[in-house]
Amino acid sequence: MMYYGAQYYRPPFPNEEVWKRDILHMKELGFTCVKHWAMWNWIEKEPGKFDFSELDKLIRISKEAGLSVIINTIPEGAPYWVYEGKENALYETADGLKIKPGGPANIPSGGWPGLCMDNPEFAGLVARFIRETARHYRDENAVEIIDVWNEPHLEPMYDYRSNILCYCEYSKEEFRKWLKNKYQTIEELNKKWIRTYQNWDQVTPPLRFGTWTDMNDWRMFWLDNLRRWMKIRVTAAKEGAPEKKVQSHVAYSGILGNRIVGGLANELGDEFLLAREVDYFGLSSFPKWLMGEENAYRHLIHNEMIAEAAHGKLFYQVELQGGGGKPGLLGGEVPTAEDVRIWNWNTVAAGGKGSVYWQYAPEPAGIESPGFGLTGFRGEDTARSLSAKHMAVQLNQQILDKAVRIPAVNGIYVSRKSDVLCYSADRSEEMYAGGLSGVFKAAYMSGIPIRFVHEDHIEELLNGHIRFLYLPMTLVVSDKERKILYQYVKNGGTLVSEACPGLYRPDGLLDQEAHALNELFGAEHKEIQALKKDQQVTIHWKTDLKEEKDIHGMFYRQLIIPGQVLAEFEDGEPAVISRKIGSGQAVWIGTYVSYQYEHTDYEDWGNRKFLTKWMDHAGYPLWKRISLDQVEKTKIALAPLIRLLETDEEYVICGVNHQPHNCNILVEWENDKYPAVNLMIPAEDGVLYRVNKE
Repeated sequence: MMYYGAQYYRPPFPNEEVWKRDILHMKELGFTCVKHWAMWNWIEKEPGKFDFSELDKLIRISKEAGLSVIINTIPEGAPYWVYEGKENALYETADGLKIKPGGPANIPSGGWPGLCMDNPEFAGLVARFIRETARHYRDENAVEIIDVWNEPHLEPMYDYRSNILCYCEYSKEEFRKWLKNKYQTIEELNKKWIRTYQNWDQVTPPLRFGTWTDMNDWRMFWLDNLRRWMKIRVTAAKEGAPEKKVQSHVAYSGILGNRIVGGLANELGDEFLLAREVDYFGLSSFPKWLMGEENAYRHLIHNEMIAEAAHGKLFYQVELQGGGGKPGLLGGEVPTAEDVRIWNWNTVAAGGKGSVYWQYAPEPAGIESPGFGLTGFRGEDTARSLSAKHMAVQLNQQILDKAVRIPAVNGIYVSRKSDVLCYSADRSEEMYAGGLSGVFKAAYMSGIPIRFVHEDHIEELLNGHIRFLYLPMTLVVSDKERKILYQYVKNGGTLVSEACPGLYRPDGLLDQEAHALNELFGAEHKEIQALKKDQQVTIHWKTDLKEEKDIHGMFYRQLIIPGQVLAEFEDGEPAVISRKIGSGQAVWIGTYVSYQYEHTDYEDWGNRKFLTKWMDHAGYPLWKRISLDQVEKTKIALAPLIRLLETDEEYVICGVNHQPHNCNILVEWENDKYPAVNLMIPAEDGVLYRVNKE
């Protein structure tokens, strides 16, 4: 089904006297579901005594209104009794600060952040709370989903981004276990870390940035560790209610970060690992508050990344900004009716199954007050809630319930190892995230369908579906990846890589033989030259390609001894080379073009043309051509978007217009039995077009 509704209850708000009024109005708005928080310290005030009376009443009212219910368990608001005598299980920063309980922005009842779940006793108490909550609602058919982890990350990190966590004694011991499993012997660890440890008790996690190998392992451990914590929560929910669906939802793509600054290795939320453990996976988004002027585009790219992380599982927008965010004293910029439409259509285009607004009513207390409400203070309708009502008609269609996304044939490679290396080396995840976004944006601005391809699913490159693959700042390439990428090109794929592919091995050490550069592109490494801050390097095409526009790069240029040269730096050094392998082509460029396109205030047509030069411009095997209106020539990325979904009986074309004026998109099919489709998409809106497969 489509999950379309609002977050409502975060104890103790809203007050009980308005529950029935508000929930009945949700039904009038066309909502199909409502989400309520199950706050640990509000339910288990005394050890072993669980009081679900408030939630029971809310669920009864929701059920009578015909709304399905999502229960979001919140162990991060821990009862105060769990802290007693457990100083050694408090989260601990690298400089020794132990994080004691308090009240964060999003938990009015305090108790945040709980203890580190590497403490087995605390992990058991968290599991008991989730299990008892699930068991209590096991036979309540109105409750469809148990959400076991709200925005999973290493919990205190949003408040301690400049520090590193967690160094409590339990996390240190878990880290040693992880290292023993990876390296088996202390001798092998010493070899990889370049240490002289005599026994495992001497091994400690790095407290500062310096050597990359230990920091790489420390970050990779935490990504795996949070996946282990997720398993504990999922197992508990399944034990309590085996028939209920279990979900989680990330605050944003950790790989991208809200403003495309990354966060995978800093906040430690890896959507591609976490999504494996649940039935449904989702996304929180506060575009107007956290994503800047380009929020329409950035919201889209986050949906696309989370859709890829869900990898065929049901995903949806579990939290969507419903009112002014909270960057200041009295809230932030309020979304418009047009924003509400666009954000919903973005999720539909990515194959998502609905949106749940954060939240129905404005916050009455705490640092988030008076932000976020879809309605006014007294529950009255606003332009936003009326737009949400309009979107209910659009989203609650049976065709969207049944439709699934068809993956595009153009791909952007996502490398966990490269992201973590950027963090370990220089806390430079922003450089990696910017590279991912830049090539996506070039395709978006050109109306070309594109998707992400994660290293966890690299074997899927050999199924022949991906025709074009771009490697942005892919500094780490394993032996396995290198062999699969070579075979991918040999089989007919087009591979385009930025500078220094595989410069480092997965263990964080320099690949002095430059295997990836040599085997994939037929070149030898000569030198890496840093550019001055904000300096751009210019690339000119060779004489027979003079019609091509100049390209610009940033950060570095890699000098090589090449094969076939297509373009040169201004001093004549090779800048773009091409190599035929089997029936495919491998292209290398010696600088960072994608990041430059992402962060250029003007429209760099040369970079956009280069980034999309080898893409399949139709985007899907079923399509021969896409033609679209000229995009806005503004600093802000605004373009029409088109994606293809399908059911067993129909193809569904989804068009979304981020621009402030109407636009047209023409789609021509490879199969002549389908007539060309000319879509007129209203300003800041979306449309669906259905084509019967018969």
